[in-house]
Amino acid sequence: MAVNSDFLKEKLAYSKKYIERLRRIIKISEEEFLDDFSLQLQSERIFEVISQLMLDICTHIIAHSSETPPSTYSDCMKKLVDVGVLGEDETNNFINIIKMRNLLVHQYGKVNLEILFASLKILDSDFSKFKEKILSWLENQK
Repeated sequence: MAVNSDFLKEKLAYSKKYIERLRRIIKISEEEFLDDFSLQLQSERIFEVISQLMLDICTHIIAHSSETPPSTYSDCMKKLVDVGVLGEDETNNFINIIKMRNLLVHQYGKVNLEILFASLKILDSDFSKFKEKILSWLENQK
């Protein structure tokens, strides 16, 4: 069974409105961010949605490959290296996004807002790279 490229492209397209809002948030000062609970909540949700899109894409690709199912979400990103979607050098960046997502979603402890704010900037940059890698890989599958 082949990967559903339309499904993957729809997932990536869905991110657009979240990325647009993310980029508005990361333009403000850290001080303003730390003083605005509403922005903090928006940021957590944006981080959660974008990172979940990454996981949905990852699990779809791995499910349609000969790879064994991943045992963790971080493992899913590693398996994208094995199937030729990602390079090993960039995988740690994506794994760190997943780890931050897990912190936010599962509320393992109090969220350090300074780290969240810095992570939003990283998410913006790294999600763009992830998106490029997925689209390039899809193009090569034709």
